[in-house]
Amino acid sequence: MSAAAPPKSPAKSSEDTLDEQNPTKPQGTRETIESIIVAFILAFLFRAFVAEAFVIPTGSMAPTLMGAHKDLYCQHCGEQYQASASSEFNPGDQAPSPYVTVGSTCSTCRGLNAYDLRGNPNAATFSGDRILVSKFDYIFQQPQRWEVLVFKYPLEAHMNYIKRLIGLPGESLLIQEGDIYTQTADTPQWTIARKPPHKIRAMQQIVADTKYQPADIIAQGWPSLWQPSPAADVPTAWQIEQAEEQWSARLSATAQPQWLRYYHKFLDDSSWHQVMSGGRLGPVDPYTSTLITDYLAYNSSYQMERERIYLRNGALRPEIDSDNTAMDVAIADGLQLDGGRQQSNDGHHWVGDLAAEFDIEVASSSGTLLLDLVEFGVHFRCTIDVATGQAKLSLEGDAIPAEVWGEGSAPTAQTAVRGAGSYNLELANFDDQLVLWVNGRVVEFDHSTQFDSRKLRPKNDDRRPYWTETDPLDAAPLGIGGQDLQLTVSRARVYRDIYYIAVQGGGFARQYSDYDLDRLPPLLAAIPDSSLRGRVRSASEAISAVYSHPQWWEQTSLFSQRGTLGFQLEADQYFPMGDNSSHSSDARAWVGHNYVEQKYLLGKALLVFWPHTWNSPIPFTPNFARMGLIR
Repeated sequence: MSAAAPPKSPAKSSEDTLDEQNPTKPQGTRETIESIIVAFILAFLFRAFVAEAFVIPTGSMAPTLMGAHKDLYCQHCGEQYQASASSEFNPGDQAPSPYVTVGSTCSTCRGLNAYDLRGNPNAATFSGDRILVSKFDYIFQQPQRWEVLVFKYPLEAHMNYIKRLIGLPGESLLIQEGDIYTQTADTPQWTIARKPPHKIRAMQQIVADTKYQPADIIAQGWPSLWQPSPAADVPTAWQIEQAEEQWSARLSATAQPQWLRYYHKFLDDSSWHQVMSGGRLGPVDPYTSTLITDYLAYNSSYQMERERIYLRNGALRPEIDSDNTAMDVAIADGLQLDGGRQQSNDGHHWVGDLAAEFDIEVASSSGTLLLDLVEFGVHFRCTIDVATGQAKLSLEGDAIPAEVWGEGSAPTAQTAVRGAGSYNLELANFDDQLVLWVNGRVVEFDHSTQFDSRKLRPKNDDRRPYWTETDPLDAAPLGIGGQDLQLTVSRARVYRDIYYIAVQGGGFARQYSDYDLDRLPPLLAAIPDSSLRGRVRSASEAISAVYSHPQWWEQTSLFSQRGTLGFQLEADQYFPMGDNSSHSSDARAWVGHNYVEQKYLLGKALLVFWPHTWNSPIPFTPNFARMGLIR
């Protein structure tokens, strides 16, 4: 459930008294009473027909909308992130449950954070977002795909849900490889559902950000995740500066193209706990990499029995303090970090739809600026002539069809990147389309930048990540480069698309995974190394092992084991899903009723008007940063 009943209005005051010495008072009193009645009528009409407030109790729409949660600043890198605390409350009456959350992992550095429940007032559990819902929007127009809407749960109409609209009336719907495909009577071919640029930016989820550096492991030699792409007989012209407080990469002008690429890696929670306990890291190869997955920090919470953390009177147990956190107590009591990874969510699904954002300073008046994204072993490249500002899109890889763009020629556009200066660049490959932003503005190309990845990799078995000894491909899927160009990258960010999970099984056997996690033998068989295969004990470990060995990707059977999920919608039926796909009770999983009829729609979610307040440094400080329109 993702939206609760509206908050109760405060009780009316009845403190009016009659002044017998003033003969005009009864008339004034009557007018006052009438005004109050009219005000309540107008408020009722406003609530019934125009807008209504709701509170979000769960995290099915995270990170777009928060249920009960922790709002944290990572103790290792300083980035703000949120983690679920919904397990601290019973689903029905929202009374305290037998569990409390004691820690979670950061969204970018993946650092393990132990909550300081005694020393940090802002480590408290915060209530869900308070949102305003417009009931007026759907009176004159139909709901649009990707809108966030509130509706009554069809199987229990007294319950209100909030989700994102994915499927429209009359469509056939297919969930495959994290994407949404649709089919109608007018368009019998399966077509990928593409997000417009403003929805891409609203829905993309952070993977890495060089602004936030995990100081404690950098001090032990943890390498930059961005590394010069090695090339035979060509010395690198990139110089990386990584410190505990700052990161930058400088490129000197050379006649050969020079690339800086992203190699995804992180410490698991057990390794982080070892570092936090004074342990040392071993050597880390800067060019090792694992696949980017649908990991979400919001789902990374660890929990413990409430009675082990709190006394009966609600006070913290005396042994818990800033030096001996609730997480420390939980670990001493047997809490397993990375316990098979099946209950925590390190992400079971490879996400190939990625976006990169760079803050750069160009020092040359001419030269070539290069941006690159990789999916299915194909380079999706944007080349910008700094002298003229012209951008051109291209694809590089094996067997690229000539008509990949549908127009015969590569898309070109004029951009604001012209000569020396500071620029913000974003390139996204979401839903089989490339989108470029320069300084926050979408660049309009001379023709469509959409493509059909099924023409690039037509066989289902070929739709997998790739790696070679000479080109890391999907093992280093984002890059920035230059030729005859001097530039400095001061900040680099990596984002991923939402991965919509094709839920497998039904009833109590339902699994929020594309893979059948209950059938370990096929997943073990996907590991080519027999010696490692014998040490794997869970489905999640098997999946992670394949993801972290790029040399296996082209031969493993793992990616062929991903399931799909299909639905048929009739007229007046809508298909909603949560942004937090691995933790959302939505139309994918409803038994016997996988849709919402028009009559159950309450309205469009407009804005977060009152998120939680801060407890420190000043109690009840409004959280202005979280206020705003819902995209």
